[in-house]
Amino acid sequence: MNFQLRHNLLIATFIIVIIATMWLLMKGLSYSFGILQQKEMPVATQSEVLDKEVAYVEKIVNFSLQEFNAQQELTHFVKAKYFYNFKNLPTLLIDPTVTTFDKQGGEDFTLSSKRAHYLDSGELKFMGKVDVSSSDGMTHKINTQELLIDTNTDDLTSKKEVTYLGESAKIIAQGMQMKTKLNKMKLVGDTTIYQNSGQKVLTKDLFVDQSNNQKHYYSDHKTTYLSTQNKIYAQGIDMNMQTDITQLLGAVKILQDSGSIIDSKDLILDQTKGAEVYRTEQKIHYQSSVADIRAKSMHYDAARQKIKFSGGVVGRYD
Repeated sequence: MNFQLRHNLLIATFIIVIIATMWLLMKGLSYSFGILQQKEMPVATQSEVLDKEVAYVEKIVNFSLQEFNAQQELTHFVKAKYFYNFKNLPTLLIDPTVTTFDKQGGEDFTLSSKRAHYLDSGELKFMGKVDVSSSDGMTHKINTQELLIDTNTDDLTSKKEVTYLGESAKIIAQGMQMKTKLNKMKLVGDTTIYQNSGQKVLTKDLFVDQSNNQKHYYSDHKTTYLSTQNKIYAQGIDMNMQTDITQLLGAVKILQDSGSIIDSKDLILDQTKGAEVYRTEQKIHYQSSVADIRAKSMHYDAARQKIKFSGGVVGRYD
């Protein structure tokens, strides 16, 4: 009896081991197959994701639309890779391009982005990076969460943070307003200019004027210019991005790393060919721990840390 019991137990144990082994093998194969499927699964396009996740009423591939005013003049040409019309959501355009036209029928501006919505108000709302190109060759590269185009005036507006890629600088502001027909933009609120050469400018409500093929940035708000060795306070800023000449307007105070202070007015900052030279024809007051100097003009090579005072120079040294 004991022998028979042991024999049955051995057989049962053997069967359990076989079943467990087979279960583990099936589990392992299933996991490996799942991983292989994940690796081979193609990345879905925006269109495929929308097809699967959102119930649309209408879809058009290679969408295009012409808009005319009351005088039957062409005002806008809209095209997109995909057009989606929804029941309770704004119409969506994927890879949209919008071209505006002047009264003579010539192309005025072209705007392109990855996504845009048609709103019930008639406005177009772009999202993400937006490229704006004018017929005269001037371009604006804008990155923001939302950018609205008023189809009646073609003005652009954003109330979200804006990153504007300008000439040799990246500019971040709290919003923007642009008169496209005038090629003039206002970057709204606190504005920071990061120059490619490493300097930084803090100001407010910066205007970007590219009319008549110019590249003119200016603000009449208090401005701080920061370089590696100097901090400059001014009452406004005027930048010519074509000539690399900047004017720091009004009363100007230069704070050097050494602790020295220079007071003057209307400072010209010359950054041509990678230089950093400050000059002014206004009265100068230089103060350091060992000197107190007054003069009528100044030429300051910040890179070389050399200052030349000119005209009626009066100094006192301790």
